[in-house]
Amino acid sequence: MKIVLIGGQSIPGIGGIESYVLNMAKSLTKQGDQVTIICCDRKSYTDTVSGIEIEHIACPKSNTIALPLLFIKALRYIIKNRKHIDVINYQSIFFAFISGWIVRLCHCKVCYTIHSLAEDNPKHSKFMKILMTATAFISIYCCGKNIITVSNSKAQEIKSRYGKTCRVIPCGVNMPTEFTETNIIDKFGINRGYYYLTIGRMDPIKNLDILIQAYIKRNNPRFQLVLAGDYTNSHGAYLRDLAKDNNNIIFVGSVMGNDKETLLKNSFANCLLSSSEGMPLSLLEAMSYGKPCIVSDIPAIREVLQDDWGLWCKVHDIESASNQMKIAEDNYKDITDKSTHMATHIANHHTWDMIASRYKLYIQNI
Repeated sequence: MKIVLIGGQSIPGIGGIESYVLNMAKSLTKQGDQVTIICCDRKSYTDTVSGIEIEHIACPKSNTIALPLLFIKALRYIIKNRKHIDVINYQSIFFAFISGWIVRLCHCKVCYTIHSLAEDNPKHSKFMKILMTATAFISIYCCGKNIITVSNSKAQEIKSRYGKTCRVIPCGVNMPTEFTETNIIDKFGINRGYYYLTIGRMDPIKNLDILIQAYIKRNNPRFQLVLAGDYTNSHGAYLRDLAKDNNNIIFVGSVMGNDKETLLKNSFANCLLSSSEGMPLSLLEAMSYGKPCIVSDIPAIREVLQDDWGLWCKVHDIESASNQMKIAEDNYKDITDKSTHMATHIANHHTWDMIASRYKLYIQNI
C-alpha cells in the first residue's frame, strides 16, 4: 500500500507525535508498504530517512495555525500523486475534514488520528479552551467514522464529550538492544544509576514544576533530577528559574537516538506527573527498560501500568510525589524486582511491528 501520514514538526523530531509517525512509518516500510510523511518545518524541502520520503512544508511554529495550513498545503502533493496513494492519515482532527473532503474526491481513503485533546492543556485561557472544544466538536462531527485514537481512556473521553466512537490503536516502542552509549552522562556530570529522569516537551500539562518541587522537598543530594526536553520556550525558562538554586537538577535539552537510550538505561527511576496523556511514549520506553516509574494517577497511565508496577501520585500533589521518591529510594530492590515484569509486558503488547500490523489491518478495511 501507499500510505501518507500528515502531521508533526520537523520529523525526525523529539515529540510524541513525531516519534509515533516516524516509527509507524518505519515498521510499515519493513512490512512492504510505501510510506510518505508530510510534516511542518521552518522551510520546505524533501529528504529520505530509512527509506521513507519526508516532505517538509514551511509552516508557522504555532500548532493552532500550522496544522490546518499544513493540511491545505499538503493537497498539492496529494493531488499530484493521487493515482498512487491508497490512504491518507491526518494526525489531528482540527479542520482536517476540509482537506479530507478534497482528498476523497481524489479517490483516496482518509482517516484521522487523535493523539490528545488540546483543550485539556492548562496553558490555554478559558476562552481558548471553549474555542478549541467547539472546533473539536465540529471537526470530529465532520471527519466521519474513520477516527483512530491511541488509548481506551482517550476513546472514552472522546465518546463522552463528543459522542464519537473511535478505533483504538495504541503507541509502540522499539525494545532495547545493544548500543554504543554516548558521552551525555559525563558531559552533564550525571551520576549513573542515581538520577530521576523525565523525557518530554516542557509544557504545563506535564507538571514538571510539581516534579521539581517534589525533588527539592525530598532533599536527598545522593540523587539527581534530569530533565530532557526543549527548554527554550517560556515554560522552560520558568522551570529553569524554579530550579536555579539546586545544582543537582540538570536540564540536558532535547535528546534523541543513543543519547536518549543512554539516559534511559542508566536512570534510577522515570517520572511522569502529567495531568493528561494520550498514551505516553516516554512511559512505554521506561517500562521497556524495566525502570521504576513515579507517575500521576490518571486513566491513560493506568491503562498501561499495573497497580503494583507504579509508584502512584495524586495529580498536582508535591507531597505525594516526594513521598514516592522516598519509597523508591528505601525499597529499590523490591520495586525493581516487580518492574522487570514491565519489559516483558511491553515486548508482548507494544512493539512497533505489532502496532503497525494492527494499524495496517484497520486501514485496509476502511
